[in-house]
Amino acid sequence: MGKQSIPDVVIRRLPIYLRVLENLYEDSYSNVISSFELGDLAGVTPAQVRKDLSFVGAFGKQGLGYEVPTLRDELKRVLNLDKEIKVAIIGVGSLGHAIARYIMERYDTERDYHLRLVALFDSSPEKVGTCINGVHIHHIDNFHSKAPELGFRMVVIAVPAKAAQMVMDKCVSAGIEAVLNFAPVHLKAPEGVRVHNTDLSVDLMHLAYYL
Repeated sequence: MGKQSIPDVVIRRLPIYLRVLENLYEDSYSNVISSFELGDLAGVTPAQVRKDLSFVGAFGKQGLGYEVPTLRDELKRVLNLDKEIKVAIIGVGSLGHAIARYIMERYDTERDYHLRLVALFDSSPEKVGTCINGVHIHHIDNFHSKAPELGFRMVVIAVPAKAAQMVMDKCVSAGIEAVLNFAPVHLKAPEGVRVHNTDLSVDLMHLAYYL
């Protein structure tokens, strides 16, 4: 089944299954996991696990379950995580800096983590020209030329709200295909550019309701 035919709601759960499987694989938990066990660890029902995995062509053996290494590798293939993906971050404030260090640490310490941070961008004269763990901070005005030069197609936006749409437009003009937006504003992008929004302030206010 082609990737385009997998519903987005399913795609959003696949990384959760993959994280469970990677943890089990590293801990030598077992070579096989049932839909009940996987569902319990992922926070969904066994029926949902079976339905989701059927979209990627993964079918467990009745009475046994899914082979952990095989299912893990298949999910990595479907999610394009079986090869290196180059990433850039725009905005090197406190949040951008923290995200950069997170990506770098995982890339350096986890054999199967394939997201590689290759560039950082900012407009601050104090930051441009410096590095974070060897990754250069470029001026945002050079973004269009650096994208094809460094070969990144995924970008994390961590700039203030007032600058976010301008940055998004730069991403579009440079041919960026995937954007993770941390700016607290809705960004406009043409069809073919995937934008995922993560608003920490909204999430915290949402959580506050349950206190």
